[in-house]
Amino acid sequence: MSRGKEQRREIEDDGRTIYNMDVDGMPHRVKKSNLSGIVLTKKERRAIRRAAIIHVLPQLITIVLGFSLAMLLIWLWLR
Repeated sequence: MSRGKEQRREIEDDGRTIYNMDVDGMPHRVKKSNLSGIVLTKKERRAIRRAAIIHVLPQLITIVLGFSLAMLLIWLWLR
């Protein structure tokens, strides 16, 4: 039972989207906010930013120190 040319049907594009192909960072992407009903004061926003920075600070320091150590070892090796 092979399909011949007479049995093939034409595929017609009806414009429907089967899967969302939006990628983060694309210029046409519309950002969806989960915080639409939350109103924060300026002081609360600052506190959230400060907490996020304090949370990331140990990892940032570790990466900078590791990079500095690697650069120091390369400098000593090539000297």
